[in-house]
Amino acid sequence: MLEMKGFITNLGKYNEGYLVGKWINFPINDDDFESELESIGVKKNTMYEEWFITDYYCPLFDMYDAFGEYPSIDDINEVAEALENNESVFTALLEACSYEDALSYLKSENYTFYQGMTLEDVAHELIKECYNLPEIAQRYFDYEAFACDLESDGYTETSNGVICLW
Repeated sequence: MLEMKGFITNLGKYNEGYLVGKWINFPINDDDFESELESIGVKKNTMYEEWFITDYYCPLFDMYDAFGEYPSIDDINEVAEALENNESVFTALLEACSYEDALSYLKSENYTFYQGMTLEDVAHELIKECYNLPEIAQRYFDYEAFACDLESDGYTETSNGVICLW
């Protein structure tokens, strides 16, 4: 399972020159998040009621660029849950587009994912599925050129397969 976490920090203490915080894993439910905040001294209606995230860890994408210092925990949880349920597809989507677009494509299911395949493999697959070419004609078909055309038509080769966004 992919690890995705952030270092939550007590903003008031930070402004006083102290780094008070801890690593939390995502996704996290609201009650557990409130408990984690309290453990670093962040409580509503007190001197220390604000927090921010000073660091992130995720091997797939730069969470700081995606979420910033003052993120929506719901947004982070949504991405973390998407990674838990569809890691290989979401990883390919992240290589093809921004995390916002990747999440949108994952929700809408407006993509086709060919796990473990190259563009040339997909070219072979599409010709096989769509056209009943005789074996001799298949030997003369230029799959490499067709794969290049697929790339210019929305197919993206990623580290774990080919993703087509539509």
